Amino acid sequence: MTTAGRRPLRLMETWRSIFYTPIYVSVAGGFLEREGLDVEFSTCPSQFPHPLSALHHDAADIVQSGIMRSIIASDWGAETVPLHFAKINSRDGFFILGSQPQDPFDWESLRGSRVIPVGFSPMPWASFQYALRRHGLEPSDLDLRTGLSLDDSVAAFREGQAEYVHVAEPVVQQLIADGAGHLLTALGPENGHLAYSSFAATHRFLSEREETAIRFTIGFARALHWLSSAESDEVAESVSEFFPGTSQEVLAASIARYQEQEQWPVNPVLAQPEYDNLHNILLAAGMCRGRQPYEKVVRTDIAEAAVAEL
Repeated sequence: MTTAGRRPLRLMETWRSIFYTPIYVSVAGGFLEREGLDVEFSTCPSQFPHPLSALHHDAADIVQSGIMRSIIASDWGAETVPLHFAKINSRDGFFILGSQPQDPFDWESLRGSRVIPVGFSPMPWASFQYALRRHGLEPSDLDLRTGLSLDDSVAAFREGQAEYVHVAEPVVQQLIADGAGHLLTALGPENGHLAYSSFAATHRFLSEREETAIRFTIGFARALHWLSSAESDEVAESVSEFFPGTSQEVLAASIARYQEQEQWPVNPVLAQPEYDNLHNILLAAGMCRGRQPYEKVVRTDIAEAAVAEL
């Protein structure tokens, strides 16, 4: 039951990953609670293909989502799409691991090799393709093992069914710690700053409950500020409740790797250059036909108002 004077909020993530550490810091660190929010936090249930669908069915108020989904919906002709109003990740958070070490990594080594790309979400694969083409490779140049879940991908790589695997943290660190994989390259620095994932809500929610959205974004901005200067082991302790099967050592190493590549923004405002960079990736992958207006997909005034209050 919500305490008098406080604001209820249903917050939903797409899936559980260290990639989304800023969300967990916001929730577990009390940053949202201190803004007067009573948060019901959940992972997108199986009846919805993605969190934006949950928004449309009034199963959530604010969701973490890739901005690609609003761009694609707009490209298909939707008159309005959920608005993305605060940035969570400012880089691709996926990596390429190999069964053998390479120093330095040679992209040409992927040619003709067995590679397991991310199969549970289209954006990581689109970003991987973008990097491949920058290095003179096409997806057809690789022997791709597609259609695998995350668990099946990791199992296949461990069993030697591929020389390379495309994964995010904490799987990266787990494979390294087990001696089963070697980190070769990170897609984040490779593709630069982009609007990879963000918080989204419907036009109606942002209109009718704007103050709740602002209080939420203030709490989130404070969490980002804390995260930007906290030690990785301190962050790992803060979010450990969300990863009960993962050791503190693996969590801390995963978080440190993301911190080193500036994975998470200090400022939640989703700027147009980052939007355009991600849009370029979608266009190159054939995931949309034309460029969609930034103003149709992104709203910046909420994050700007939140930052002004810090």
